Amino acid sequence: MVGAGLGPQGSMASGTRLFVRTNVRTWFRAEPQRLASALPPPDGGARLQLGKSVTKKNVAGNADRTAGSFGHNALMYAHTRPRPLKPETWEPLLDHLTLVADGNDVLPGAAGFASEFGASALGRLAGLWHDLGKCAPVFQDYLHESWAGRGRRGSVEHSTAGALLACRCCEGGAGLALAFVIAGHHAGLADMSSDDDSCLLRRLRRPCMERDSAIAHAPKDLLEQPAPDLPGWLMARIGSAPDSLCISIFIRMLFSCLIDADRLATEWFDDPAKAALRIQHTPSMQELRETLDAHLTNLSTGRAAHPSPVDVHRQTLLAACRAKATLSPGLFSLTAPTGSGKTFSSMAFALRHAELHGLRRVIYALPFTSVTEQNAKAFREALRACGDNVVLEHHSAYVPQSDDGDDPREVRRRMAVENWDAPVVVTTNVQLLESLFEAKASDCRKLHRIARSVIVLDEAQNLPVHLLKPTLAALEELATSYGTSIVLCSATMPAISWRDEFPIGLKEVREIVPEPEAMSQAMRRTQVQLVGPLEDQEVANRMVAMNQVLTIVNTRRHAAALFALVRQQSHHALHLSALMCPAHRSDRVREIKRRLAADEPCHVVSTQVVEAGVDIDFETVFRAMAGLDSIVQAAGRCNREGRRAGGQVLVFQTEEPPPPGIMDAIAWAEQVLGPGVDALGLETIEAYFRLHYWGRKGEWDGKARGDGRSIGVTRLLQADQLKFRAAADAYKIIDEHTVSVIVPYGDAGASLCEKLLQDPFVHRETLRHGQQFTVSVRKFTFDKMEGAGMCILTSSGVAVLLDASAYDENLGLRTGSVPGPTTLMA
Repeated sequence: MVGAGLGPQGSMASGTRLFVRTNVRTWFRAEPQRLASALPPPDGGARLQLGKSVTKKNVAGNADRTAGSFGHNALMYAHTRPRPLKPETWEPLLDHLTLVADGNDVLPGAAGFASEFGASALGRLAGLWHDLGKCAPVFQDYLHESWAGRGRRGSVEHSTAGALLACRCCEGGAGLALAFVIAGHHAGLADMSSDDDSCLLRRLRRPCMERDSAIAHAPKDLLEQPAPDLPGWLMARIGSAPDSLCISIFIRMLFSCLIDADRLATEWFDDPAKAALRIQHTPSMQELRETLDAHLTNLSTGRAAHPSPVDVHRQTLLAACRAKATLSPGLFSLTAPTGSGKTFSSMAFALRHAELHGLRRVIYALPFTSVTEQNAKAFREALRACGDNVVLEHHSAYVPQSDDGDDPREVRRRMAVENWDAPVVVTTNVQLLESLFEAKASDCRKLHRIARSVIVLDEAQNLPVHLLKPTLAALEELATSYGTSIVLCSATMPAISWRDEFPIGLKEVREIVPEPEAMSQAMRRTQVQLVGPLEDQEVANRMVAMNQVLTIVNTRRHAAALFALVRQQSHHALHLSALMCPAHRSDRVREIKRRLAADEPCHVVSTQVVEAGVDIDFETVFRAMAGLDSIVQAAGRCNREGRRAGGQVLVFQTEEPPPPGIMDAIAWAEQVLGPGVDALGLETIEAYFRLHYWGRKGEWDGKARGDGRSIGVTRLLQADQLKFRAAADAYKIIDEHTVSVIVPYGDAGASLCEKLLQDPFVHRETLRHGQQFTVSVRKFTFDKMEGAGMCILTSSGVAVLLDASAYDENLGLRTGSVPGPTTLMA
């Protein structure tokens, strides 16, 4: 509690300070002990001895005051069976606690999970005490009465007893860490202190006879446990980096171990057949690496008949990745131009690196769902010989591989999504990074699987400026303390590495490409030319005069207007934007590729969505002025295979106002570009990022509030704060509130809309499949559309487009007179 203390009876004592801000290590050792002495004692007045093993003598209180009808020595249960199965078939509480703590031959348990980062003793105690509250006779009464059909609705709170016991019994920060983990194993990680009654300190201070009764009735063997301290490596980190996120990340990792162990153990009892689906052969990293190598050899042999001028550079990059995989785990950068084969080369590095250093999985994170789908498909095909469930694809737009919701492959995939139990995980940057700061139990469950893994973070230069400090701090902590290797992939310089002018940058980042500048020059397949202001009509005229051309602009509205002009003169015009649902965009991209391969006329107008890893190859690309990183991505769609003498990227200025979110980026691009400047040169790109990242120190740690002050995600998670929920709310990569509207695109989309309007109870897999037919709009826009009768929010909470004419086969969703969003990715 900042600036205040807890009085002897648990009340707030004004003017008392319980910590010294200047010495976080001293605070984290001493403060939890002071906290424990200020917490209410067990009912009856007994107080536990800190730093000792717990005994019945320590905790005995006046248990009879809250004893239920089953008495002190009755068999206690964790979970029941549905009627008519009798209590003899229920799960004994001690069996559940032991399984969660220590696991069995199949389940590692919380201790096994936490052993990956040297915290098995804390993981074991969290497992043993997480359901300690179920020892209360009132809870056992509740189970029996609920089974008999006469119990009260809801449940009996049972997670605070173990949290309170941990605070009293474990010395220093270990008790506080366990208290967070145990108290949150249902409701999620709480803030240490706040005005909300759900904060940890208020929950622990609140008098509760049932809680004390649970401790008093707990079996002696359960209570007599060693009181572990924090791992030595963590205390060293606290001393060397007092302002880091090491404590909050450790608590979240320990929390993840408990959540996963508890959910798996409960599943083991509730649904053994389902739990058995998790038991399957997992190929080793060597098997995966050998399979990928064979696939890449076949690809290389296939290209030999029609070699591309850039193939030799792709092989050079692949060889460099394989060679550098022998380096010790840590931080890496992979700086290579678009079209250089970074996707498979980085995976080759990751699998070989994991094989050589005993790492457990590869997590491949990408900036957009469309690219995630594309890469997951490529990896799945490459590694298919190793099994159907080797590659786990996790993002909101995933489409099941089978229409049968009970297909074992899909059931296993859904189960693996819960905890990332797969050797290769392909996900989005948003999913990965926001999970590192989440407080919800379901979102944190997978985190411990990140320890001792390889993370490939694609397009690392796209990290949001307002979250740079906490993001980079978290990545560095994973590499420093959890044996995780991180590969930062980019077509530009590693802009997030440490420099004097960028003190929050990552240190000791090792570049995989021996000479990034030389590779950039060798693979130069296009020239960027600034052509000054162009009116839309002139752009349209130039486009239709060419056989194949791509124009990229910054807003949906601008793309639609320019497309209309091109379409007036050409029957070969195509349009791409995020106002088109993913299924629609995929169809359009396939048609574009077909026309390009057949050398047919192809005049494409698109928003930035086409730059998101779409593998297309035009001779000429027009690009409305944008940030230099976007211009570089546009260049990646021009002469991609190097089969032409040279490609042209023509950057023009437009009268269409840019979205507010990229106005600064445009200004910085204009500042570094000029006559004679190589727009694709790494020196130019570094100059751009000096303005884009390094010069915005005041924006690195959370967006400004109304008073102009930063939210300070990093500050919220330091040891004297530990505001997990506040930080989770503040750490949002995409924080604009949008509504996903399902649209009637094609027969499948129309059928889905009809089903959603008729059936108020829709299967989750149906909704997941529906992601392929969704368009996201701002909440303000949706409200206007709903008011106009264009769409409706169904009883199942899904938004559906009612007016089929509002979805255009060329433009996608038309909001009519409602002003549409104008963000860059709109």
